[in-house]
Parts: sequence; C-alpha cells; structure tokens
Amino acid sequence: MLQNIIIILIALLSVLLVGVKANTKDFHQVSVVIPAFNEEKTIEHVINTVKQVSEIVQIIVVDDGSTDNTAEVVSNISDVSLISHSSNKGKGSAMKTGLKKVTGDIVLFLDADLSEINSKQIKAIIQPILDNQADITKTKFKREAGRVTELTAKPLLNFFFPELSFEQPLSGQFAAVKTFLDKIDLEKDYGVDIGIVLDADALGMRIVEVDIGNIVHQMSTLKELNLMANEVVRTIVDRAISYGRLTMVDDLGNAIRMEILALSITTFGIFSLFFIKYITTVIAAVILLVGILLSLYYIVKIIRMSIRIYRQSKIGSFQMLKSFIRMHFPVIISIIILLTIVTSLVGSVNISSNEISIEPVTKNLVISTSNSSSSAVDVRGPYTIESALENEEQLIRLPNAALNTLQSQYGDYIYINDVRYQLEQSVNNENGIIRMPEAARTNLDVQTEDVIRDSDLKSLFEGSYFIYNMKLADEHLNDSGNSTLHQENVNLSIAQKLTDKIGYAKTLSVYVNDTLIAQKTGYFDDGYYSIYLDGESAKTLHLNESSNDEIYNVTYQNSDIIIKLENIDINTTYKFASTNDNLQFINIGFVG
Repeated sequence: MLQNIIIILIALLSVLLVGVKANTKDFHQVSVVIPAFNEEKTIEHVINTVKQVSEIVQIIVVDDGSTDNTAEVVSNISDVSLISHSSNKGKGSAMKTGLKKVTGDIVLFLDADLSEINSKQIKAIIQPILDNQADITKTKFKREAGRVTELTAKPLLNFFFPELSFEQPLSGQFAAVKTFLDKIDLEKDYGVDIGIVLDADALGMRIVEVDIGNIVHQMSTLKELNLMANEVVRTIVDRAISYGRLTMVDDLGNAIRMEILALSITTFGIFSLFFIKYITTVIAAVILLVGILLSLYYIVKIIRMSIRIYRQSKIGSFQMLKSFIRMHFPVIISIIILLTIVTSLVGSVNISSNEISIEPVTKNLVISTSNSSSSAVDVRGPYTIESALENEEQLIRLPNAALNTLQSQYGDYIYINDVRYQLEQSVNNENGIIRMPEAARTNLDVQTEDVIRDSDLKSLFEGSYFIYNMKLADEHLNDSGNSTLHQENVNLSIAQKLTDKIGYAKTLSVYVNDTLIAQKTGYFDDGYYSIYLDGESAKTLHLNESSNDEIYNVTYQNSDIIIKLENIDINTTYKFASTNDNLQFINIGFVG
C-alpha cells in the first residue's frame, strides 16, 4: 500500500514538473542589449542576425557616445530601440542603461563588433536558459586574442575563486535571467563581464559556459588592453574582498578567523558548564579550557603579526589604522560579547573555607499571554536580598518586577511562618533589591547579599500566605449615571497560599451591585472555604476543582453581592485559603 502511494506521488510530481517546465519555456521572452561605441561597420550585421532568432522580442542598442555614424545606422533599422549617451561612459554603463528598458525575462548581451556572428551561435547562448538548465550562460570561442584572460584574469581567479574553471571567463557575450541582473550592481567598465560571473557564483546561480565555435573580434590596441586589464583586476580584487576571499588566504586573516572560532568554543564551554545538563562538568571544563588556550594562542599571534605588518607598511598611519579596524573588528566584538556573557552569568562568588561557589544569575524575560496583563514583555531580576530599613520590621520592600512575578500588588500582606508583613515599594530606585526584616530572612533561609533569580522567587516564598487587598476604581456608575460604589466604602481581601503543587486554575470574580470589583486566579483543594462580611463569618462553602458558576449570592448593607467561579485553561501554584489555613478566604467590608 505504501509503495503504491509513493509511486502515485512521484507520478503526480513528475507531471507537475513537466507542466511547469513547459509553461516556463513558453513564457520566456528574450531581450537583447547591444552596447556600441564606434561600430558603424558591424552593428547592422549584428542586428540583422539577432532578428533571425524567433525567441528574441526586443532589441536595444545603446550608443555609448560614438563619434562615427553608429547612431545613424541604427536609427535606419526598424524595430530597434536606440538609446544614446552624450559621452563615452564605458561598456558596463551602456549595459546598465539598456537593462532599464528591458521587457523580457531573459537578457542577452552582445558586443557590437561581431562581424561574422550567426543566428545559430546566438540561439546557442540562450538555449540552456530556455530549457531551464541554467540561470546564466557565458560563451567560449576560438579567437586569436585573449591576452588579458590568460595573463591577468585566470591567475587571479585561480587564486581567489578556484571553484571557477571557465576557459574564457572574460567573454563579452552572455545571457542571464533578468531577476538575477536586478539583484546585482553592474560594473561601469570592462569589469562588468567578470563581475556578473562572480556575483552569480556568490548567489549560487547555475552558470553554463557555451561553446559557440569561431568568432571574429576587432583586435584591441596595447593601450586598450592595459585599460581592460586594470579594470578586470580591480573587479576581481573588489569581489574577493567583498566575498571574504582576501582574508581567507592571508596569514592574518586566517589567524583572525581562528581566534573567532576559539572565542566561540570558549563561549560554548561556559554555557555547557552552567546550562547544558547533558554535558558533564568534566567535558564542559575541557571544552572551556581548550577554547581559552586557543584564544590566548591566536590573540598573541594576531598581535605579533599586526605589529610586523605595521612596521613594514609604507602607507600612512591613518590609513593603516582604518585597515586594522576593519580587519580586527570581528575579534574585538567577539571578545566584548564573551566578556559581557561572563560578567552577566557570574552573579555572585561565595568563598568559604572549603569551597568556592559561583552562581550564574541572569535576567528573566517574561512574555505575557494574558490580555489583562499591563506589560506584554517584561525583563525581571535578578534581586539582591538586603536588610530592612530602620523601623520597618513589618515591611518587605521589593521592586515592581518582583511584585509582578508574585502576582501581588503594593499594600498586600504576606504571612511568613505566621508573621504578617506588608508589601511595599522599593525606595531610592532600588530596582534590584528586596529588603526584608531579619525574622523573614531567617524563616526563608536567605542572607543579605544573596542573589535570587526571578525564576526562583516563587520558590523562595513557597508556603507563604498572601492577603490581596484589592484596589477598586475611584467610582462605579450604574446605567442612570448615579454613583453605586466608592473606593472609600468598600474593602475587599482574598487569601491565597503559594504552594509547590500545580492545580487547575479558576477565575474568582466578585460583583457588588452588578459591578465587577475584584478578580483573582487560583485553584481549590477539596475543602471548606469561608466568606466574611465586615470581618464576620457569613457563609462556609464546600468547594473543589469541580465547583463552577455562581457560588454565593446575598444582599448586605443594601448591596447585592455575587461571587462566581469560571474555569480557565491554565495551571497555577496559588491555592485559595481554606478554613484549615485559618485565614479568611474572602472578606468584604463596608465602611460608613
């Protein structure tokens, strides 16, 4: 059965691919760009030959500032777009000008001095792209010239780009898909041909070298060959620098790359030591040691080589400084990143008589998924434990980030070993400090200067009870616009215990006169929970994880009080306080 399914899928895929290929081939339209400079004798033959190829739908001639009759010859030929430069700008500039007017999805570039080119040769250049076998085609052919290719281009390409093994890398006739040409910046001069080939190789395009047989070119003068050689050398070296080939072959570049590798190994060793539990301490230590030794070796090597280069260099100090910054910048940034990681991870170092303890402490990135959260993204912690301020033995001061983690607010109470403390805001911008009295520190087993990660904060207060004193809005209005509630005449508190157990959460909502005045999330153990009105027990309910909807409805002090439970699809470690906890589950007080 499985084999049959596979065969069917392969057959369908083959049909689709064949269809796509056929459609692609039918869709291809070829535009020809012919840069011309003083080519009055040959341009007409090139154009007439191009017209014999049915796939070519557009012919563009760019007269690059000719001083002969090239433009007049072209203007007398029908179905040809002529673009003229006021002055000679170079072959690459002419090609760029023509490319802007191209409408086809394949572009063929031809020299204007090909006095004996025929339609079969032109068709051979574009055929691999029409057959979807190439993205770029370049030509090779038999000719007497080629001195720049053999003496300049090939040696440089073998050194910097050994993967390219074309027989004639500088041939001026080639074709390419327009989408590729739109991505690159064409050179303005004779370096345009080799620049296109190198860019295509860097972008992973399919390049095919097409043999078109014999071709006749006008012989260049020695002055023209010298200019061409300079422009080709500049283009190859520029591409070698841009694509990292220059630093790959020199000793200093190799040392820099090895130093970056060594720093990466060191960073990996640090993370292995502290965070990756599947890598043993011994292996992590070995990785870290190897990284450190390699880093030291290559940084010394880089310094020595840099000094030697500086002493031997004959260029100015400012230019040398710019070159050194460009070369060494990756290493400098890598070292800064490594030092930042080390200083961030090592939060505290405790040294005792028999051990040295290093505890990594990091900030905790919190991304809220609740619509009611005031902060969707928050970075919290770490926190340093310090002693309480003078005469504040019943206060615990903590930053707002820690308060958010504990799901509390300022003015709430916390019971630690039956001793009540009030939660208050940090003072003097102590955003990373939690101040608590000595008795609280003793019961929580922490000392001053201990550093607590935000993710460990709930564990620190595990077993403690929280009394949430809900802050109401200043005023709630009914439908007629009359005031129904005032902050000063309704007090409400809800008690919860922070546990090590995970329970299915419910949202508890308290309504007074049809106005929602408080909500809290927590879970219920199977047990009894007491509701208080003005501090007096009014109702004891039997609740568990199955309890839902309205659980309490009473009229008190001329106010209608309704309490509801709603199931929500989350877990929590906060348990509502039951009668066994000796705390008031809910207390609603009315003043005046």
